[in-house]
Amino acid sequence: MTVRAEHDSLRGYLESVLTPEQLERPLLTNFNHWHIAQGALAELALTLHKINSQVSIAFWADRTPMPDVSWETSRLLGTMLLSPTKEQQIEKSLTHVGVPKSAFVKPPIRRWKPVEPIEIPTVMNRTSIRAMTYRGADMGRSILQVHPDKNTPMTDEFLWPRRWVEIAAKSFAFAYDQTAELIKERAITSIAVFNGRFLHDRAAATAAQAAGIPVLNYDLGGLQTNFDLTIDDTHDWDALQRRMLSLYDRWDPTERDELGSSWFLDRTEHRDPLNRLFVEAQKIGSMVDLPENKKVVVYFSSSGDEISELDLDWNDYFWGQENALNLIAKICAEDPDIYFVVRSHPHKRHKPEHDVEEWMKAVDLAQPDLHLDPHSEVDSYALMRRADLVITYGSTSGIEAAFAHKPVVVMGPSAYNVLGAATQVFNEAGLRESIADPKSGDWSSAVSFGLLMKRRGFNFQEIQKISESDFTLNGDSIKATKPLVAKLSHAYKEAKLKRYLRTN
Repeated sequence: MTVRAEHDSLRGYLESVLTPEQLERPLLTNFNHWHIAQGALAELALTLHKINSQVSIAFWADRTPMPDVSWETSRLLGTMLLSPTKEQQIEKSLTHVGVPKSAFVKPPIRRWKPVEPIEIPTVMNRTSIRAMTYRGADMGRSILQVHPDKNTPMTDEFLWPRRWVEIAAKSFAFAYDQTAELIKERAITSIAVFNGRFLHDRAAATAAQAAGIPVLNYDLGGLQTNFDLTIDDTHDWDALQRRMLSLYDRWDPTERDELGSSWFLDRTEHRDPLNRLFVEAQKIGSMVDLPENKKVVVYFSSSGDEISELDLDWNDYFWGQENALNLIAKICAEDPDIYFVVRSHPHKRHKPEHDVEEWMKAVDLAQPDLHLDPHSEVDSYALMRRADLVITYGSTSGIEAAFAHKPVVVMGPSAYNVLGAATQVFNEAGLRESIADPKSGDWSSAVSFGLLMKRRGFNFQEIQKISESDFTLNGDSIKATKPLVAKLSHAYKEAKLKRYLRTN
């Protein structure tokens, strides 16, 4: 049974955010092989074709100097082993419904060289890389979105492999230049990229922005919907929260609270598959003894690497999470009637050793009354229900605590700071006031968060899902290649990337 999604139809949304002129010659780019990205692109391409847009489709995952973080299968290997990749299958199926072969475009610059010199910093730390630009675009932040390996720390003391940075910069420049040239050659009027923050997608998006055409981002949908597409920037959290409140206002009042609440309750009961990694070490209902005669203030830490490269002024957010923690600890220590607890993010169990060590040092310096480390089996949801005040630096725990009718203070960037469910503070005075006199936020605003998480985006109307990864398009089956193709492709990617991990 098809459930109601945030938007009734993809066509209706496209016509609401783009003018007829902007819909004339759209470009769809695809640098990755995630099944949700390819399904959304196929749906978008066929929808645009049916409204007579002259759509161009750039399947360029095999073309970039560095394989994208989500590159999985080689077109060449798929052809040689008689097992076409999904993008080849999508291309074939779209031609069956009348999309001309000329719509599938190759990179237009055949003998490509960077349009301007790529300046590689002398010191390969995060600060130097972050400052890298190409044709005015923030190339460095895009490079930092994907780490050379899982143990790459956040510290500026770590020196990134020079060859990795060089090939990543070259790949960004390739995607930027080719997209810019294609926009010029085909007089492209709008563009759609996946997510908009990864290396190649960000390059394409910034090339489009420089050309003055609108950028759409397609992405993962809600838990019960198929995909998302938005005219907003991926990390425009104010826009995301406006969507939450708007959806809640439009939804049937007899259904919205129960539906929105179900997202929170699934997480509380550890049923949400997207949250399983965070709670797998915790036991439902497990708690520690906390004093009954004191105000219990609990700080839920955020997974810092997920927000570090956002284009923000960190002066507005207490100069980072460690400083925010120290300030909370200082204020709480001044009041003998406060019991201060720090719950370290369970995702730290999977983070680089150096980053975990640095966070543990910050907690030791803060000297809370109790620290629950990332491996603690204590249930975060039982803990927040017991708290008198929850403080976060943007962790989702904040909105979950607000749903549990707890006063919440948020000190950093978040996707719920303007909903009305929590109190956002920007300075010590505001923090002191909120700790001294905690105030619960608006419960329905918290529920609006859960409602969007359930029904965000769109249902498929042009394609039909067969499984989590496979679907049919116009009756044609679009499915994964043979395991041998995937295995050989993975080996090729690993061998290629290994060459770039040397520091010099």
